[in-house]
Amino acid sequence: MKNISLTAFLLFTNFIFAQTAIGAFSTREYHNVENLYYSEYTNEVTGDLYLFEDWKKCVVNTNLKEDGLTLNLVCNYNLFTDQFEMKIDNEIHYLKKENIVSIWDGQTFFKPVSNGEEEETRNYLELLATGNKFDLATVHYLKIKDVPNNKALGIFKKRISKHNKLFLVDKTTGELMEIPKSKRKIYKLLDLNKDEIKKIPGNIKRTENLIEAVELAGI
Repeated sequence: MKNISLTAFLLFTNFIFAQTAIGAFSTREYHNVENLYYSEYTNEVTGDLYLFEDWKKCVVNTNLKEDGLTLNLVCNYNLFTDQFEMKIDNEIHYLKKENIVSIWDGQTFFKPVSNGEEEETRNYLELLATGNKFDLATVHYLKIKDVPNNKALGIFKKRISKHNKLFLVDKTTGELMEIPKSKRKIYKLLDLNKDEIKKIPGNIKRTENLIEAVELAGI
């Protein structure tokens, strides 16, 4: 049986979400982020803490209530706090990772990282492709470094830059695996045969080709 493609899966998921009753969650289940991240890193810093330039309309699928609860909210991903923030009644709140099943912003699909044993593991991944044994995902993060302040000699300011890294996600354990450097190891890991390898146009290490390879491995 063929695995459903990521695009079809997202469209189907979005349709199901739309059928779910939309409601508010109690004050015990969400958290106001006012004064949450005032620190040396957010004072006098250049750069954007958020993944999206503008806040987006999101469908947030949760495990709250008996049968789960789907919320239509405006959201953005704060890469500094590693939380998806949501605007409710002109206030910014967030749900704990444990309460979120998935987030769909109309273009991208995010899921909580289920295996977070490593200290540097992020809370969320962006799902790019679904396969048989592995999914392909990207993890977003910030780098913060001190740079010279041109207006004050000898004084430094903090600059934020946004980055991301590709991972294979083990569908059984949820473990994040770094993409092998060897093309041969990638083919072996995905269990692609010669005919499937021939269908991949160009270097498999390029993101668009990795997406195609993972989806081919799911057929």
